[in-house]
Amino acid sequence: LDNAKEMSVLFGGAEITRRGIHVLAIDGPGQGEALRLQGIPSRHDYEVPARAAYDFLAGRGDVDAARVAVMGFSMGGYYAPRAAALEPRFAACVAWGGHFDYHEAWVRRRKIMETGGTKVSAPSFQLPWVLGMPDMAACMKKLENYRLAGIAEKIRCPFYCIHGENDNIVPLEFAQRLIEAVGSKDKTLKILTVHDGGSDHCQEDNRQVGANLVADWLAERLGGRLA
Repeated sequence: LDNAKEMSVLFGGAEITRRGIHVLAIDGPGQGEALRLQGIPSRHDYEVPARAAYDFLAGRGDVDAARVAVMGFSMGGYYAPRAAALEPRFAACVAWGGHFDYHEAWVRRRKIMETGGTKVSAPSFQLPWVLGMPDMAACMKKLENYRLAGIAEKIRCPFYCIHGENDNIVPLEFAQRLIEAVGSKDKTLKILTVHDGGSDHCQEDNRQVGANLVADWLAERLGGRLA
């Protein structure tokens, strides 16, 4: 929900670089330093910061602007597909944990919290902080825009979604709805089972297996080298 760019080392950063692909990790709105040091909350239109990151890379002489991918993990599973859908210059997209409707996700989480359940991704005070809203009611209103219906259909680049079958934060159903909606002809939903290892949220129970799968897929699409 409010992770920091430094965590990207654990989410494939090291594995991707080993395959000859450079990685730019950023703290977008609602994340890391942007949230904690600059007070910049999350926004639904993540194509805006993603476009700024792309423009930065495209302006470098050592970057092939035709081979820039976008990847997000956890809540980034909403941000990255949104960016790829509305910024067509991205050459590929990875959703590490597939979100489809973040508003609906929080409707379900609130029901769990209000009935005494504890298996939710964030306590109710965290969401208002990340979204920059005064309370949960205001958060739920803002989250009405955090939906990929009618957006994911615009994705045309190669698309990869990796999801654990036992994810108790983002139900597998959301990843399935996302992959069905994506407009690209080159799209893959990789579901990891308990037998594969990595069946939890973003493969928290075996992150290495997820990192290698993502890195190999990117290497195949961007021209890196397979491990």
